[in-house]
Amino acid sequence: MNRPSLLFTGLFVSFAAAWWGLILVPQDQIGELQPQVDEESDDVYPVDVGGVREQGRKVYLANGCIYCHTQQVRDAHMGVDIEREWGARRTVSRDYIYETPVTLGTIRNGPDLANTGVTKPGDASRGYLSDPKWHYLHLYHPRALVEDSIMPPFRFLFEKRRIEGDKSPDALELAGADAVPDGWEVVPKPEAKALVGYLLSLNKSHPVKEVKGAAVSAGK
Repeated sequence: MNRPSLLFTGLFVSFAAAWWGLILVPQDQIGELQPQVDEESDDVYPVDVGGVREQGRKVYLANGCIYCHTQQVRDAHMGVDIEREWGARRTVSRDYIYETPVTLGTIRNGPDLANTGVTKPGDASRGYLSDPKWHYLHLYHPRALVEDSIMPPFRFLFEKRRIEGDKSPDALELAGADAVPDGWEVVPKPEAKALVGYLLSLNKSHPVKEVKGAAVSAGK
């Protein structure tokens, strides 16, 4: 075999091996994953809910939230995600079977969001996450709630308008430089409501067979 043929053969084998290892093997392992079904209780996980949640996911992706936040909880031996109460178990491939594209994320300039919707009111450390108004104000002016936040404000997701009749229950409670004149209010647009609805729906704490002893709740 001459040298050009040998070189071509080597390149072909290299690319074929990479394609097999990076595409075919993962597809064989997880490409046909289906929801987990408990035949005794008829419990199904995950459920493809769509609707407003999917609209909010599109807003999440369109505004680049995925570039600063992850939705993947690492196992205890790989980091402190569980210790930080970002989840009660590691996330697994089954958690994402209805997501295209998958919102794993790559950088954590902000906290992981995989279980934002799990926290319940009254939780001593994370109860605020269950309050839609907290999320609205955080989107409008992050540093009003987290002093050292590097998150940019998303004020274009809100509308300043005159109050007609009763004040909107969703109106932001703004103070200082953000305060609006009497007779005016700042309210979330539909995109902001969809985004917050999506964040409050995030729950990857359901027990799965891939993780033995996985807890039901990501809270304490």
